[in-house]
Amino acid sequence: MAIQQGNYGRLLEPGLRKIFMETYQEKPEQFSQVFNVTTSDKAIETDFRMGGFGLFDTKESLGAVKYQDPTTTKALQYVHQEFASGFTVERKLIDDEQYNTINKMSSALARAARATVETQAATVLNTAIQGGTGVNAPTNGFDGLPLIAYNHVRLDGGLMSNRLGYKTDGTAGTTSVPVYGGVADGALSDRNLKAALIQAHAQVDDRGILIQCKPTVLVVPPALEYTARTLVGGQNLSVLGTGVLSGGSSDATTAKNTLPAFKIVVMDYLTSSTNWFIFDPTLIQLNFFWRKKLEFKNMEDFDTMQAKYRAYMRFSAGYSDYRGIVGSLGTGAA
Repeated sequence: MAIQQGNYGRLLEPGLRKIFMETYQEKPEQFSQVFNVTTSDKAIETDFRMGGFGLFDTKESLGAVKYQDPTTTKALQYVHQEFASGFTVERKLIDDEQYNTINKMSSALARAARATVETQAATVLNTAIQGGTGVNAPTNGFDGLPLIAYNHVRLDGGLMSNRLGYKTDGTAGTTSVPVYGGVADGALSDRNLKAALIQAHAQVDDRGILIQCKPTVLVVPPALEYTARTLVGGQNLSVLGTGVLSGGSSDATTAKNTLPAFKIVVMDYLTSSTNWFIFDPTLIQLNFFWRKKLEFKNMEDFDTMQAKYRAYMRFSAGYSDYRGIVGSLGTGAA
């Protein structure tokens, strides 16, 4: 059924929009399982770091309440970026009834849009680890350091490490004297995952007060999916002190895997095949702001007889605090 009248681009638009949106949503989002996703109505979102309050003082009978002022530091800005792409449809494709080709263009554009969102969000983790490599410059936070570092500066002047196996002075644990029982930048394993949990529980706020960090999410690249599911969901045994899966060894030095339940998030757009992260979703401050959600529109050029279809979106992604997460380059021993 060839369309002979003018404005064919507008006539095709509803069907192509439906194909575009359905294709965009054909797979579950990955970034939204890691980031706090919200909308924005401003050009720039500004976040302020607050130091919190110290422990309560004992109040004497009839004594006055002692008031505190939370310490604040410089602001952190999320600048929304614009993203757009599109395709054109020639009139002759309509006359020749090449609708299947046109529909494929819409599907391909939707998949490109989805990949753009996931890639941009994943960049925050791809550049997260101090000393690691990423596809872009590191995404730094309030203290000017990447998300995962051994020398994050607290507002009270202290330091805190959320990089697996590193002390706040930058020194790494050794095989004989490991930090929290794990290996510095250790590979994903039973021992290192347990060490990361202990390290997370030791996290404190800017006043040095424990924040009760309890990670329940494990983020891995596709290359570590099998390892992650084996560790978290399997009934494997681990050799104590080595983290080596014994696969059911009867050795007396083994014990059943006692890791807590983790939600595993496999992010296809992580560029490293070894990096892994655990985080507490109630504390993590990885943020994604939609300034303008994905839209699909069209127009037709009278002289060229081409219909133009374009997709547009505007968003930003980053992090506001390094607490609630522990990460590893994954290049160390298991």
